[in-house]
Amino acid sequence: MHIWTNLLLREGALLAVLAALGAGPVAFLSERIDAASRLALAPILGFALGTCFALTVLQFAPADNTYGLLVLLALSSLALAAWRMSRMRGSWRAGGRLSLRDIAQLLLVVVAVTGPLNYVLHARHTVGPVAYYFTDVDGYVSEQDGAQTTSIHDARDVWAGVQRNSTRLADFTQYYWAFVASFNANPNMAGVAADVDSLLGLGATDTNSPFLIVLLLAGALGAFAAVRYATRSDTWMAPLAGALFGGPMFLELWFDSFEAAIMALGLIMPFAILGSESLRSPNKVNLALLALITACLLTVYPVYVPILALTSAIVLAWYVYKLRLDRGSFQGLWRPGAVRITTLVVFILLFTNIGFIHDVEYYQKIAENAVPLPRVGFHLPLEVLPGWVTQTREFWYMPNLATGGLKQFLLGALLPFIFLGFAVLGLRRHRPALTLVALAGVCGLVAVYAYSSRDSCTYCAERDLLPLAPIAAVLIALGLATLLAMPRRWARVLGVIGAVLVALSVAQRTRVELTRFANNSYFLDSANRSVLAHLPGAVTAIELEGYGQTLSAQAEQPLVYHLADEHLRGRVSIVLGSDLNNALQYLNFGVVQPPGPEFHPNYDYVLTRFAGIETDRTMVARSGGIALEQRTRPLDVTPYSGLESPLARLNAAGTAWVQPGQPLQFYIVGSGVPRVWLKLSFHGSVPVTVMPQAGLLARQRGGALVVCVKVNGTSPIRSASVQIDGPLVAGSTPAEEFPPPVPPEGVALTAMHVVLGHCSV
Repeated sequence: MHIWTNLLLREGALLAVLAALGAGPVAFLSERIDAASRLALAPILGFALGTCFALTVLQFAPADNTYGLLVLLALSSLALAAWRMSRMRGSWRAGGRLSLRDIAQLLLVVVAVTGPLNYVLHARHTVGPVAYYFTDVDGYVSEQDGAQTTSIHDARDVWAGVQRNSTRLADFTQYYWAFVASFNANPNMAGVAADVDSLLGLGATDTNSPFLIVLLLAGALGAFAAVRYATRSDTWMAPLAGALFGGPMFLELWFDSFEAAIMALGLIMPFAILGSESLRSPNKVNLALLALITACLLTVYPVYVPILALTSAIVLAWYVYKLRLDRGSFQGLWRPGAVRITTLVVFILLFTNIGFIHDVEYYQKIAENAVPLPRVGFHLPLEVLPGWVTQTREFWYMPNLATGGLKQFLLGALLPFIFLGFAVLGLRRHRPALTLVALAGVCGLVAVYAYSSRDSCTYCAERDLLPLAPIAAVLIALGLATLLAMPRRWARVLGVIGAVLVALSVAQRTRVELTRFANNSYFLDSANRSVLAHLPGAVTAIELEGYGQTLSAQAEQPLVYHLADEHLRGRVSIVLGSDLNNALQYLNFGVVQPPGPEFHPNYDYVLTRFAGIETDRTMVARSGGIALEQRTRPLDVTPYSGLESPLARLNAAGTAWVQPGQPLQFYIVGSGVPRVWLKLSFHGSVPVTVMPQAGLLARQRGGALVVCVKVNGTSPIRSASVQIDGPLVAGSTPAEEFPPPVPPEGVALTAMHVVLGHCSV
């Protein structure tokens, strides 16, 4: 199918499931929330309900066996919504219908948030997954795939067996899933995503990126609803707030696969709306809906729950203080307040039963410093925060304002100052929005504490500052809405100018950042999918060749492994002999190991990144530099160290470049005569030296080099190595903005053959 078709169908499928799940909760929202806002909140409320439900079920049974329960829950939610609407039609008449203006605004948010990401995926001819600088997507994909076939309970048992017996698993998808399950870290969207994957008959590599786009959109629609709720109008600044979820900060989170953070940020504005509703009318329905959002936060990103709890305590204290001023005493406030808080907590525990148990155990490990916190090489000083939060600057390019020149001063100081002015104006008109300022203040305090208490952990501080972005988006939109609602013409003109300024400045930075990500990210190449489609029905095992020897190996090798594992569960063969470019980080946590159960010497097919190397195999299918080859001889050779390749889109020839200073290492697998040689052919544009070793013959004529090296060890797994040194030659950097790195290209391995008995050069 066409890339556009695949993307839209998969996004549409998840959006439909989430909307159906959210229909029931939405039907119980207050009359203060209009039809467009209800529709906007349906996906995020559906995600909250589906996540809590799916995690509970996943604890005991995998998605492949239980996805029908999620479908049944969605249908029940739709039925509940229909029943509720039939009973409440009269009281909803004023805001119960969507206007053309509402539809246009909702479509604007959808296009602004999903359009650029889908365009980039289409331009790179893939449905994802994607990784730019950080590659956590590898782990999220393994969780999503693992949840399809193994329950949390069974996965924990698997990990316990691995630790108890010091054994190694043959399937790294299950290995990582077992680790996550044993660590009591809640699996984010894995439960819902795995259910929908099972329903569609797809794997995580097919849906991770489209599904993450939908979750980003759900957060954007929540911001849209927050502005309409605060202004009680259908202002066009509501879609502006939603569209800002497609800005630089959120794109950086998406391309760096911060899945949990995206989900958590999308829940903040619905939490604010339902928190406000619970203060106005603390009935059981409002408390249950607030509890649902809180339970989901506990399930996907519990780090924000203390922040929201502290903010809620501040707001509640202020609310009680004002009531005391009106009544003259606190009498009659404590008992109902305690009852309502207790009711809220009970609802939360009911919704997130299993997730809460996991959180308690996880927080216990954090308290014992048993959780290794990421240490990253960046920090955000105070001077860059305004441009980062208001999205007038890119995360990956925010130079010091004193040295950045006039442009950076404009982007990092002047524009954020103007946007702050809009926000202040909105706060003067919409005083309840001061709760968002309180939330921002708490985020700042917690960020400072997290940084100092965790030995200068920049990651700890900056994740606590992420909520500032949705807060800024809503407050800026409220300020502009205030201007546009004023009776004076100059104010409305200023509002229009301000809206255009916000939209254009953020859109310009978005365009630049998208170019950076499009050119410099790793996208799971569709060539892998196309050649794997030619696998026959009966396959013993498939070997992955060359994916650990690329500049994008940290993302590429695990993602291609998971893709192959979705085709042949437990029958993917891989070598753990090199951790070049962190190729093993998301497979076995970077441990270099000799062949074990994960390496199948009897593999009959090879998925190779080095299609340009001549071998004794038969070519089954090829797309650019990626090929599926069938093993035709008892003995086969596969390289696992000493070669390197750029992104596949830059290497259609499938060339494997030799890296001087690194030994070329190979495994020769299969049964054969005792005396075996490995014959290698190279072609280079520079003079090279073959380092002498026992059992090595070499001949060099011009740019051609032929080497015979004696194979060591016993069958079925033998080894050979050779080291070639020479001058480094810079690779051919593509002529594009923000080009990706390329390896040296002086010498290429062009052929590798196993020779029996005698080898001549």
